[in-house]
Amino acid sequence: MAALVIGTVGALVTSLTGAGASGHRPGAARQRAQHRPRPPRPPRPLAEAARPASARRAPAGGGLLARSASKAGTSVPSGRGASTGGGLPARAAGEAAPLVTDLAGDHTSKRGMPAPPMSAAMRRADAIRQAAAGRYLRHARPPAARVLAATARPQARGYFCGPATVSEMLAQMGVRLTQRAAARQLGTTSAGTDWSDSRGYPVPRVLNAHQRLNRYVAVGLPWSPTMAQVRTYERDLVADVSRGPGVPIAGNAYEVPGGPHLVGHPPGLTILHWFDIRGYAQSGRMTYYEDSVHGAPGIGWGGNVPAYSEMPSVTIVYILGARGYVW
Repeated sequence: MAALVIGTVGALVTSLTGAGASGHRPGAARQRAQHRPRPPRPPRPLAEAARPASARRAPAGGGLLARSASKAGTSVPSGRGASTGGGLPARAAGEAAPLVTDLAGDHTSKRGMPAPPMSAAMRRADAIRQAAAGRYLRHARPPAARVLAATARPQARGYFCGPATVSEMLAQMGVRLTQRAAARQLGTTSAGTDWSDSRGYPVPRVLNAHQRLNRYVAVGLPWSPTMAQVRTYERDLVADVSRGPGVPIAGNAYEVPGGPHLVGHPPGLTILHWFDIRGYAQSGRMTYYEDSVHGAPGIGWGGNVPAYSEMPSVTIVYILGARGYVW
């Protein structure tokens, strides 16, 4: 067996008050008002915000709760109203990139593997977003913990982790896309969902086509990430989840025997797996995620996998090593 490929789902937006239990979603509502009545507009993505708005403080004794820019279950048609507009971060995911599949082949170790080769456009797009995130975090006061609402669903097939993750993430942003529709748009096959290919980066490309809250880009990681890369992941996670209504990020796990695995994944198996990262605690040092293997048909060990879990971010980043994340 070459590799197992598995997946996840998203939610509305809730907030964490510091409880460590998986799936807890306490919080208090907040909403910005305009001087004239008009339909609510989502905040501009970080890559294009000229002057990031400061995050509001959570009420004493409570967390932050932000509502999705559109109602849950609302669909944003592809190609109309769903475009994220101009700018390199919006375009880079759709430009041709080196082929990096979701198969591990005969590898039972990822020792020595470099980060996936990234296109020049994607490297520049990530640099733009990193700079914008830095400006936002210097001016904002993000809460120490925030978790987006839980919308995990079992992946429909054993290799549907990519479609399930995209479906979950869009649900957290108020957009409905079925796993089957996501699979068609991602180009998912029985070999899974590519990290990158001749059409670009499938996961951020499809995410960008269906929502306007964020310009998603990909970040590649080597097999043994540095602490600087761990801190960058933590900063990216806090920036995306804390700003405005909040948006999730996607992880592409590369688990090998003897290395760290997500909760419930068999430690003796090599598993490549897309999953939805929906929140953080301890100012980014803890990661909250959901796992579509839970309850998935055809995965015998899926019953041992909880739908919602948390894990130290440094461990998550090591699990992502040799692939990466989409933020």
